[in-house]
Amino acid sequence: MNIIINAASIFKGGAEQVAHSFINECARYPEHRFHVFLRENIRSQLKPENLPVHIQLYDIPFRPGTSLWHVRKAIRLFDEMGKKVEPDAVISTGGHGFWKPDVPVVGGFNIPHYVYPESPYFKMIGVKHKLYWKLKKAFDLWFYRRLDAVVVQTEDVKQRLQKLIPGVPIHAVSNTVNAVFLDKNEQDSGLPSKKEGEFRLLTLSANYPHKNLTVIHEVIRELKRRGQTQIRFVLTLPHEVYEIFRQPDTESQIINRGPIPIGQCPALYRDCDAMFLPTLLECFSASYAEAMKMERPILTSDLGFAHTVCGEAALYFDPLNAAEIADRVEEVAADGGLRNQLTTAGLEEFKKLKTPEERADAFIQIAAELAGKQKTETIQTN
Repeated sequence: MNIIINAASIFKGGAEQVAHSFINECARYPEHRFHVFLRENIRSQLKPENLPVHIQLYDIPFRPGTSLWHVRKAIRLFDEMGKKVEPDAVISTGGHGFWKPDVPVVGGFNIPHYVYPESPYFKMIGVKHKLYWKLKKAFDLWFYRRLDAVVVQTEDVKQRLQKLIPGVPIHAVSNTVNAVFLDKNEQDSGLPSKKEGEFRLLTLSANYPHKNLTVIHEVIRELKRRGQTQIRFVLTLPHEVYEIFRQPDTESQIINRGPIPIGQCPALYRDCDAMFLPTLLECFSASYAEAMKMERPILTSDLGFAHTVCGEAALYFDPLNAAEIADRVEEVAADGGLRNQLTTAGLEEFKKLKTPEERADAFIQIAAELAGKQKTETIQTN
């Protein structure tokens, strides 16, 4: 098959991780030709010189989803490129891709705002932001209804999304870790040496409002009141973002490592003691799977999406209650037996997830079946 991978609209976060992993896995399919539409954020994390000849990269100079003008511009550009490539199918792991050509399109779905309206996030935002999400939901779902298949990461999301786009085939294919987590990794994390008695909580996340990272300041203040100054939070925020995020009275207990390439992520887990994610909305966070694989206990929000993925592998808390979060942090920092219990449960949960190879197989198989069906129908019609 001739397959276009449309990764041009992916911005950052978990969608980048999935696209990076999927593109690299395509090396195992020399019987297909892959044409990857991407921007610098994805290209910079690949090693083009190591990619086989059946994977070709095409640079897109702008992000399609930043405005209606860019959406229209992207559709025209993709149509022109599509005529040259003549694909049998399009795979857009990071969403609908803002493009629906005449061939089958398989799109990934990972927008929890649309399927978890009960999240406390929506009680925290104002009328303006609520209207924004209402309009964006209508806009995005219009594109998703035009796709030939949608891939989600949990059965719970599948059931919820099916009610929003009835008639569109939806497949549940679990997210997983990038292949870099499966190899022996000796990279330097870039973190300073630990102080005596120091306990580190790693949060690999952008500072989106729904990630709820500002609660870290409240948790640190609560820990300080209890005399717990040896607990530190490790973040990976860009410098300019951290300058806005940081607060003088909590800075001593935060290490901001800054953005890192995917290949260096295992080293961060290795040099931290637990994974911390106070998020209010997720479909599936790769951080959960990464922590399980790296045998690090998980502390995260006591919300349905987290239980769906983590099961018994996490210590849960009310993400809006700094005192309760501090309780859980103290508990896991002090109790080695609890940490072992959580990591053991995490390894069991990890076994339930797809491997990177299995995830790529699923996407390609879905695309192949749709392309084959379309060709059969075309022959019968003619």
